[in-house]
Amino acid sequence: MLFHDRSRTRVDNEQQSRGGAQGVATQEAPGEQGTLPYAPTPSPRESQVPLVPAPLSPTLLPMTGEEKKPGQPARGPVIVPRSGKKSSGTMRPPKGRRMVIHLGVCVSLVVIVLSALVAVLPTSSDGKANGLGILQPIMNMVTSKKNDTALIAAQAATATAVTQDGFDAGNQTYAGVQSAPSTTTGNIPPSDAGSLGRFFYGQCTYWANMRYQQLTGHYVPWLGNAYQWAYAAPSYGWVMSDQPNPNGPSIVVIGPGTQGAGWYGHVAVVENGVANASNGVMSSNWNWNGHWAGLDWVRFYPGPGIHFLWYPGS
Repeated sequence: MLFHDRSRTRVDNEQQSRGGAQGVATQEAPGEQGTLPYAPTPSPRESQVPLVPAPLSPTLLPMTGEEKKPGQPARGPVIVPRSGKKSSGTMRPPKGRRMVIHLGVCVSLVVIVLSALVAVLPTSSDGKANGLGILQPIMNMVTSKKNDTALIAAQAATATAVTQDGFDAGNQTYAGVQSAPSTTTGNIPPSDAGSLGRFFYGQCTYWANMRYQQLTGHYVPWLGNAYQWAYAAPSYGWVMSDQPNPNGPSIVVIGPGTQGAGWYGHVAVVENGVANASNGVMSSNWNWNGHWAGLDWVRFYPGPGIHFLWYPGS
């Protein structure tokens, strides 16, 4: 490695410049063999400076391989040897997925074939396809199950709606709701069948009409939900009062939401307690608190939302 004292050279150059200006020529002592030119020995009074390595000439660097040309990349091209096999040009799926793909293709083909068969099957006069063969029982089972489920749901919803306390749409029969017994059995005389059938069996209205006729011999001539009886009675000449009939049975009409009645109201037959009505009157009831076509005895008290009806003179 060769070093060159740059600071020393600068000092010598300045001295030569001053010496030339004064007409004094400065000569360097001939150095020994192997020493660099312009490298005089420093005097003791001059400060020593660190040596800086001089740049090396490219001609002194060793050559390794071919000489690099300007613009040539630092890394040469990488050559991958050929395997000798011709590529198919398509990527194959992993071995674990081949079975899944094959199954998917088979299922798609089966669906396409079945769809084509259904499309070309002959139809009967009612527009239904014939010749379904083994598929027909399966289709019938699915259709039947679907229809039964929908029917049961519809019947349940209807039964819940029509059996609410006080609801009466007249002589109706609903699937899933108990109907009136035959006139030859039970406690309904044949002579009463026609008049009793005007009301919805199982409701409080049915019982009030039937029981009042048993006690007085008079049927209720109007129709409607329970709360509507209070408005209909006067138009038929019946007595309506906020106190029970002091001389006999009466029908009590409880308004919607009054003393535990439903939103259609409630009707019952007063059978006891008229002498001291302020302590409540005892009445016979059907469909009280959901007891469909069942008899319950309930005490009601005269007050707001309570009306009493009876046939004149009874």
